[in-house]
Amino acid sequence: MSAQFEITKSSNFVLVKISGRIISDEGLSDALDQIEKSLSSDLKAVLCDCSKLEYCNSTGLNFFVRILTRSRKTGLDCVLVNLQPSVKKLFEISKLNEIFSCFNSTDEVEAKFNKVK
Repeated sequence: MSAQFEITKSSNFVLVKISGRIISDEGLSDALDQIEKSLSSDLKAVLCDCSKLEYCNSTGLNFFVRILTRSRKTGLDCVLVNLQPSVKKLFEISKLNEIFSCFNSTDEVEAKFNKVK
């Protein structure tokens, strides 16, 4: 099963819910285009909910870096929430966990970004 993306916008965030497995480029360009169209400087961050992301390889890591790059061009951060253990380990091995802000829940994200105004 390839990855599925649900992209919505709230008053503070572009929420990207990712499920399945990112192991190829299939669907990634469309998701990136949708995310980029949702970006605006009045938001606080792109929030990637990875609670249902079962697996990703280097293609998936590249996808997250591309989201981060596009977010930062708009002045936003890209945060990862609910990383599954296997995906979290991949971020740690690649040292990308030092570039991304990772949280255990959306409540933690809300608390961090509501504190920083």
